[in-house]
Amino acid sequence: GTIVRRHRIPLPPPHEDQFYTIDHFNINIEVILYARRYKIIDCDQFTKNFLRKMGVRLNPPAGRPDDPYTKERQKILDSMKPLRPYERIDTLKQFLEHNGHILRFFCVWDDPESMFHDPRELVLRYYLSDDTIDIKEIIPVNSGRDVVPLFLRRDKLPKYAPTGLYQPGTITSRTVLNVFGKLVGNRSRYILDNRKTGAVHQEFYRDSDLKIGAVINVWGRKIMLCDCDEFTKEYYRTKYGI
Repeated sequence: GTIVRRHRIPLPPPHEDQFYTIDHFNINIEVILYARRYKIIDCDQFTKNFLRKMGVRLNPPAGRPDDPYTKERQKILDSMKPLRPYERIDTLKQFLEHNGHILRFFCVWDDPESMFHDPRELVLRYYLSDDTIDIKEIIPVNSGRDVVPLFLRRDKLPKYAPTGLYQPGTITSRTVLNVFGKLVGNRSRYILDNRKTGAVHQEFYRDSDLKIGAVINVWGRKIMLCDCDEFTKEYYRTKYGI
């Protein structure tokens, strides 16, 4: 919060009848504000340019003093050993850049098991923040079909679904290697496997796979992308030049 509100601040005694002006400020000096001593270690570029125009010779910047508590906490964190190998997977940048950005495609699914083989109109939404997809069906009025919230709930869509069932723990973002094996009794030492040896790799649909006229596999259902909204057209025009 604000330590000192905006107002004219008097100088420390014995000059308390005068006030601070621009001439009292510079880099790497100390000022006393109401009996509290503050050290100015640096300033922004606008302030530097302004002081130079006023004829003030700026001092070199001073170093920031270390916080004893932060320093002690960092020492404790550095001494801690992680319980498992750690690999940083940063998805925050993608979320911050594309939060709320959604690609919308208008699709058609010709259901072969339908009695009259009438096409089903769908809306596919691709979320750029985490590369997930959901699909909603457009049900005409008095069509006799049951209204459901979603045709496909929001999740990453695999390209080659349906696939076989995997055992729990088979699909994981990290794999480790036991470098000792059974050579040293019951002892084991694990390291992070950067090459993902033995990991199950799944291919999911990305924004580069979606385009008008393409046919995608939605868990065994062939769905054709027929059109998209203006935001989606501008996105592909800007990123891919199409």
